[in-house]
Amino acid sequence: MLTHYLATLIQGRVLGAKMVFKSFIRKEKNALYIGAPEAEAESLPTSKVNLRDVYEDLHNLYEELSDEKFILIGRKGCGKSAFAEYTYLSAIEQPNLFCSFVSQDNLSLERLVQLGNEHNSEHTKDHLFKWLIYTNIIKMFFENEAAAQADGYKLLQEFLKKNSGYIDINTGEIVELIKKHSFEVSIEQFKRFFKGKFNSDIQIKESRAAFYKLIPHLEKVVVEVLTSKLNRENQNSYALFFDDLDIDFDANDNNSTDTLIQLIRTSKHVNNTVFAKNNASAKVIILIRDDVERLLSTQAADISKVFSSYSTRLSWSEDDNAGKSDENDLAIKKMINKRIANAFRQANLQFKNKNTPWESLIDDDFSPKTSFKYVCDHTLIRPRDLILFFKPLESGYYSIPLNKTDVNKLLGLYSAELVKELSNELSSFYNPFQIQNIFDALKDISLKYDCTYSEAVEFIENNCVNLSSVKLLQELYDRSMIGCINGTNGYAHFKHRTSKKDAHEYRLDPTGLVIVHSGISINLRNR
Repeated sequence: MLTHYLATLIQGRVLGAKMVFKSFIRKEKNALYIGAPEAEAESLPTSKVNLRDVYEDLHNLYEELSDEKFILIGRKGCGKSAFAEYTYLSAIEQPNLFCSFVSQDNLSLERLVQLGNEHNSEHTKDHLFKWLIYTNIIKMFFENEAAAQADGYKLLQEFLKKNSGYIDINTGEIVELIKKHSFEVSIEQFKRFFKGKFNSDIQIKESRAAFYKLIPHLEKVVVEVLTSKLNRENQNSYALFFDDLDIDFDANDNNSTDTLIQLIRTSKHVNNTVFAKNNASAKVIILIRDDVERLLSTQAADISKVFSSYSTRLSWSEDDNAGKSDENDLAIKKMINKRIANAFRQANLQFKNKNTPWESLIDDDFSPKTSFKYVCDHTLIRPRDLILFFKPLESGYYSIPLNKTDVNKLLGLYSAELVKELSNELSSFYNPFQIQNIFDALKDISLKYDCTYSEAVEFIENNCVNLSSVKLLQELYDRSMIGCINGTNGYAHFKHRTSKKDAHEYRLDPTGLVIVHSGISINLRNR
């Protein structure tokens, strides 16, 4: 397959470049590489940890997203992008699966909308998203070597090449294209293809036209391509991911929230009306953070229903695994065990027990808890938490296996990273000054022994001027930055430990005590 050949060629070139510096690389004896916090960093030929070696679909996401569902909801760092990147890497070697991304790290979707307004284009957000979806699907169709060589599609392929700058969106290139041509694309080849395929003329005389005028015709072409004999005989499937939607997202900007709402509506229409109803094996998949989903659900009644009907959630909570007495059966431990095993093999270290890699890495008494539970209790139970926790092991300064002193040192380092992660989450909703004040309030709460709800409200009011204390406390609870201690049984409850069945039933109890997450408290002590 062409994509496989190109991937092999690129990999060979990159690895060749890496070998140039091989003689300069110093390998620390005890260095362990558990992984990179960002999935994309594990998807490169030069990655120390390759995602294909350590990823496993432990939540049956492929099954979940194989029917009507097209939205994957999860907290930042839970593995949404890892799922998408793994799918992309798998598609390179599977001749009948094609995968691509529309990512905000290339160009903000909101910026594309703004560019349209600046150049007085009449296109809507719906037009823009349909253009990106349809052209990327057709582009993937031509990644199939048989399609690329097929006689009946040459003109369509030329149309894509002519307008590649409007499809493979890159900030610099598309801005220059818009300055030169506004949002008008070259359509001569497309008109000729459409006439030949459907025996029908597109009623546009000019050789360039506003892209949105082609949308109805593009939709017809997409259906033809996906239901063609060539495509069906090869049993091809297509997945287009919209990722990194939180980049530049501003919860306080109506245009920003409206852009995501329209993307969801458009994707629902395309998946249901264009793909599913024509029995086409293609899907648009949206990856979205849970805090953004909570916000959007309050913005439009139909969006709340879409999330209810068309989404699945990625959660690693232990409570989701109720009834499993052995912690080795927990998905989160299976995930980290696979990464530890991979790290041990790369470092040529011996396992204490190959069936329990964690215990080969940490070997000390943490009674009454296990070492795994001790560490997890200081995290939000996400893959990124454990990857960040063990990241200092790359230095080679730690002896393996780790003891309790080592683990506590790592907790201190992890706590600082956790606060950075949470600050980044909050940046979509608050400005830097407000975020600083929020953590100041959390420090006051953490230092107050048996902090009551009313005292927590007072701390918020003292530190966070112009923010609703009750609303903010509930939001911090929803983010598991604070928990609630039941006054009757003394049980501390955090939102991230709830199961899918009752995740929306818990609210911060005004009659209970408020506690700051231990992973955050460690860092706040030195703030």
